Amino acid sequence: MQAGVPSGLAASLVLHAEAEAPREACGLVVQAADGPARARPARNLAASPGLFLLDPAALVASRRREERLWAIYHSHCDAPPVLSTADLAAALVEGAPAWPGVEQWIIEVSGGRAVGLVRYAWCAARRDFVVAPGPAAL
Repeated sequence: MQAGVPSGLAASLVLHAEAEAPREACGLVVQAADGPARARPARNLAASPGLFLLDPAALVASRRREERLWAIYHSHCDAPPVLSTADLAAALVEGAPAWPGVEQWIIEVSGGRAVGLVRYAWCAARRDFVVAPGPAAL
């Protein structure tokens, strides 16, 4: 999981991102103790189609299921897959990751079709999210 994105997981992310376009899709990538990593789509509570606000109920439900949280994902529709100011504001608390060890994933959607995925991981030395090593093709 750390080196890339399994094909079944990638397919789930693609379906969710394309179904929500032009609104941003969002959700969690989680893993139960006895299973593979999977996408858990969540409601986007943001009023604007160009933003995401992950429904906190998704995080609560995942914690209750005792799943390991690998990543928080969202899509960017007809926009580059880079962390925006709003994305960083949601991912950081006082300059540190709100969810230590959890990657931030952006699915790039162009013309309603998912065309790429960029994984961001926290780099303590740079005090910033950087593109995570390893493949992340859809």
